[in-house]
Amino acid sequence: MAKLPLNLSKALDAWKEVSAKADQSASVVLAGDERLVTLAQHQFSVGGTVPATWVGPLAELSGLASVSGELLVVLVPAEGESEVLTALGRPVPKGGVIIAVDEGSEATGKVIHPGKSLTRVSFADTPAGWRRVFSACAAMAGDHAVALGRRYPAIRVAAARRVIDRTAAQNALIGLVFILPGADMPAMTLNQIKMVLSIGSIYGEQVGLERAVELAGIVGMGFGFRAIARRLVRSTPGLGWVLKAATGYTATMAVGLGAVKYFEKGAPASTSRVVALARTIKS
Repeated sequence: MAKLPLNLSKALDAWKEVSAKADQSASVVLAGDERLVTLAQHQFSVGGTVPATWVGPLAELSGLASVSGELLVVLVPAEGESEVLTALGRPVPKGGVIIAVDEGSEATGKVIHPGKSLTRVSFADTPAGWRRVFSACAAMAGDHAVALGRRYPAIRVAAARRVIDRTAAQNALIGLVFILPGADMPAMTLNQIKMVLSIGSIYGEQVGLERAVELAGIVGMGFGFRAIARRLVRSTPGLGWVLKAATGYTATMAVGLGAVKYFEKGAPASTSRVVALARTIKS
């Protein structure tokens, strides 16, 4: 087997870091309009985990979601939004609040952030509308996104996509700031390892050292992407920094989306599955 472009201790640290994130506390509390809460409970429960609901007075909302990783999802018709904002008061609960405002056929799906730890979603009761809410939950969860996706299968795709997007952005930045050829490889590879371990954890797989086989395949794919990047840099030296960043981003996205497909299929035994699936996305 080819030597990994980083030392084993860093790979072990990555495994421990992801394992700790998977074990974090993460939960969802639904509140607001009774009809919408009933719909939300059904949507969030897909896969088996039923979220808690709050049926008390809106004036007591600010006491919910009091710890990190605990999200309050308030679902209201458009005319009830101002009452919810008043009830929440300041500061917004520490865990974060997503206000899904049901605007029916007028819903735009737009997501805005009126304040710290507060997200507003222009929402409708459609598959796309619920995907927006799940994505807002994954984004608000921050470092707890892995644990949230692991606990609520309905949020898995959104949580995995958040991990992929963040890692791809990090690797694009690494491509920009590392000047010496090959100096970016250990950092990018370590990020990709963390990403795939995180995705595996989101999909309920045991995060352990047995994943080393799949990771070795991913590292090999990373070599291929970076070899292409080096050739492009040599052929267009004036745009080298842009190409390195773009390649770091694209390679990481391909590996991440390939890993999602792999774990969605139940992590089949073939050790080439992640690489093969990622290459189909690349092309």
